[in-house]
Amino acid sequence: MAPRLEELRAVPGLSVAALLGADGLTLATVGEGAELLAAELSGLSSALNRLDRRLGVGEVSRLAFTTANLEVITLSRGGYTLAAALMRGTDTQAAQQLMARLMEDALDQLPPQFSDDQDAQGAAV
Repeated sequence: MAPRLEELRAVPGLSVAALLGADGLTLATVGEGAELLAAELSGLSSALNRLDRRLGVGEVSRLAFTTANLEVITLSRGGYTLAAALMRGTDTQAAQQLMARLMEDALDQLPPQFSDDQDAQGAAV
């Protein structure tokens, strides 16, 4: 059963949110157009995984960026990625705290995932 992200609807300024597995498939969404965020996030996650493998910088666990209209926050742990897009200018602290808790809930509910650079045993290749 996929975790529910409905609690994020209460975050002021939330536009959309999505939870993805290591395979890039969308597990849960909130908000109209969240599938678009999920699709772009999948590509971004792949690029960050390549950065880790090629440069040995370690796993990116948090990424935030700002566009002309949005503040986008992503958290990655255990092969899962959770992202939320909020209206630009919104204080993101409450969203980040809630996302951290929701990520913990997801890790408790879902089976372990492995990124491209890990084998089925969870060890680096």
